[in-house]
Amino acid sequence: MITQTTRIPVTIVTGFLGSGKTTLLNHLLNGAHGKRIAIIENEFGEVSIDDALLVESNQTIFKMSNGCLCCTINGDLVRTLTELIARRSEFDYVIIETTGVANPAPVVQTFMVNEDIAEAFALDAVVTTIDAKHIGEHIEHIECKEQVAFADILILNKLDLVTTDEAEAVVTKLRSLNGLAVIHRTERSNIALAAILDQHAFSSEAVGEDHDEHGHDHEGCGHDHNGETCDHDHGHQHDNHDHAHDHDHGHQHDNHDHAHDHDHGHLHSHHHDDDVQSVGCVLSGDIDKARFNTWFGQLIQNNGDRLYRCKGILSIASETNKTILQTVHRVVEVTSGSAWKEGERLSKIVFIGKDLKRDELLAGFKGCAIQA
Repeated sequence: MITQTTRIPVTIVTGFLGSGKTTLLNHLLNGAHGKRIAIIENEFGEVSIDDALLVESNQTIFKMSNGCLCCTINGDLVRTLTELIARRSEFDYVIIETTGVANPAPVVQTFMVNEDIAEAFALDAVVTTIDAKHIGEHIEHIECKEQVAFADILILNKLDLVTTDEAEAVVTKLRSLNGLAVIHRTERSNIALAAILDQHAFSSEAVGEDHDEHGHDHEGCGHDHNGETCDHDHGHQHDNHDHAHDHDHGHQHDNHDHAHDHDHGHLHSHHHDDDVQSVGCVLSGDIDKARFNTWFGQLIQNNGDRLYRCKGILSIASETNKTILQTVHRVVEVTSGSAWKEGERLSKIVFIGKDLKRDELLAGFKGCAIQA
């Protein structure tokens, strides 16, 4: 049996057509990075793989000269992942490349609701490539907005094709859609692997980190914080896993605590007349668990289609540890984080979705607070 400490990390790479996914994946396949990576492609023909790199092949899995594996999905991601488990000794990391017009939500949900997959694989991060030159056209497509909204890491690519002012305008646009993601600026998708792999963005520790910036903007790999004022969380996937459930289908797991983590209080909405937006809130003091569960359960049930992602840290009354919450549409995952330190208790939450009602979110969350 694969244990929590040996679960295989998985990075999802998405991005609109022509944004640089192909170039990024070829960097991975050609790089002398020392990792044995299994790359899963939704459409093999969409990514140009150098035939000279192929060492062995069968119907779905190709062995590369640098030790990586290249796989194609024959209609079923779960089946492909199961086949990879049988070859566990041949790789230590998985990267899934989605098609250019794919919504990454179903891929993310696979690792949250399928118990066998969740036991074997640990979702590390969602990486979205952005074409800085053509994002203005691409962003009109809802698929592109969803790819930005679901990202933990945004690779702002093709900067050699735009001016500095144009690049800054793109960053502002991206921040309006997703205030949580780290932004890396690149040309030709040239980025250090350390900046996109092993990010632990779905870990309870990452979600529980307290960041002053709403998002990070990195040039290459150096830190260049823009200092926007809103809560910033880096992650998801939990080392103390097994807590995902789907409010539509009733998935529930043992040892699951239904206190859904969320941070609301001062509400920060980065919204520039876009239907997809990021809304964050901070609330001091403790949260009444029963009230929160009732409110949030109704919120997810009624608005799950429009609520792409939610991440938060809750201070639940009478509980000594942080409650960490993450959702993808109606799939909710709740875990126990680190212990609260004296004087630091507060609740924070960030919603990313379509047509979010800012005032209703704020009022609903405030109604869960225990008045001093």
